[in-house]
Amino acid sequence: MVVWLLTAAWTAGGLVLWLMFPMTATVLLPLCAVAPLAAWYWTTERRLHAPSPVTLALILAGVYLLINASWSLSPSSAFRAVVLVFLIAGVLHVVLNALSELEAPLPRAMAMGVLAGVMASSVLLCFEIFSEQALRRLLIRLVPALQPNPLHVEMEGGQVARLMPYLPNVSVSVLTLVFWSAVLMASRLGLVRRHRYAALTAFALIVTTVLASEHATSQIAFAGAGVAFAVFLVRPSMAKPLMIAGWVAAILFVVPIASLLYGAEAYRATWLPESARHRVVIWGFTSEQVAKAPFFGSGIGTARALNEARSPEGPLAPGTKFQLGTSLHSHNAYLQVWYEAGAAGALILLGLGLLILRALTKFPAEVQPYLAATFVAGALLAVSGFSIWAPWFMASLAMVGIFASLGAALPAGGGAEAAPASSLR
Repeated sequence: MVVWLLTAAWTAGGLVLWLMFPMTATVLLPLCAVAPLAAWYWTTERRLHAPSPVTLALILAGVYLLINASWSLSPSSAFRAVVLVFLIAGVLHVVLNALSELEAPLPRAMAMGVLAGVMASSVLLCFEIFSEQALRRLLIRLVPALQPNPLHVEMEGGQVARLMPYLPNVSVSVLTLVFWSAVLMASRLGLVRRHRYAALTAFALIVTTVLASEHATSQIAFAGAGVAFAVFLVRPSMAKPLMIAGWVAAILFVVPIASLLYGAEAYRATWLPESARHRVVIWGFTSEQVAKAPFFGSGIGTARALNEARSPEGPLAPGTKFQLGTSLHSHNAYLQVWYEAGAAGALILLGLGLLILRALTKFPAEVQPYLAATFVAGALLAVSGFSIWAPWFMASLAMVGIFASLGAALPAGGGAEAAPASSLR
């Protein structure tokens, strides 16, 4: 019982830290392996399995990106991303193999910890959104070093008067990522009535938080994941090829689509939010740069280096105040891969996604809609959100993969039989 409680508390604490402070994801990722690895070491026969196709694809990606980093204009950030890719491959291999060997009580403890962490974080984040970040402002007063860049703060009398409403966007995106894994766990655990009510309340708060936030990308990802869940639930035979087609299209057609949007002057569309119109300019300019290094790319982090070196007096998109350039990154992971990793990187990403979708179909049919929704949430967040090389984002995608697999491995209704080990590898 003590081990069960410690495991649940360890997991819950990590979830709260991750959701409230997403930049800690790179530190939390290896810590995700602690509880499964300790349980695997002490309670199983310590069998080792060959790396899965997904793990091998990640290793291949790491090898290619290591070569690619050698011509990056930002070698330090490029090599950090490469190290993280190998770390992700190692952690996923260790954790998923450990989960496939564990008996039901310990995965249940981890799942209960995940639910507890998500519930607590949903309350805190909802309060933050509707209180104009009262908790963050309190923390800044207590620890002034936590104050963000002055561009994101309004000061009065030397004190923080208001924080920009988009500051919680990163937390909201992580909440969007982890939502369907948490729902899956709640559905598999056989919760007693009062726990079911608590979970439903937390899920309602998550929906409210995402919809009330300033992060349109998370809102689109949340809605898209919900549609994927519903289609997969009702017509799985139709949903599977649609997801594959969507993934292939996102990789293969992103460059011409970005070019067409810019050519059609979508950046002049006044009905679009300003940030969306600026993204059209970034996408159009970046799509033109792909042809300069089409096969192997310009190097990881090159966009950031060029952006930091560019003149503030550079040319603008016609009829706008948006400067022509790559910005810090492409604001589209698929376009960013084409620009910085080239066709070779895009093909590796394409293969990685297809392998994940193939692995998804090996899980029991009743959990596949949740896994599909999780995949779609991550894929849509990558469309117009963050840099694909951002360490916290890479680590967060890996962590949500771990939690989704944990949910799928749970026995239905709290029984003793877990999902087959082959489903996890």
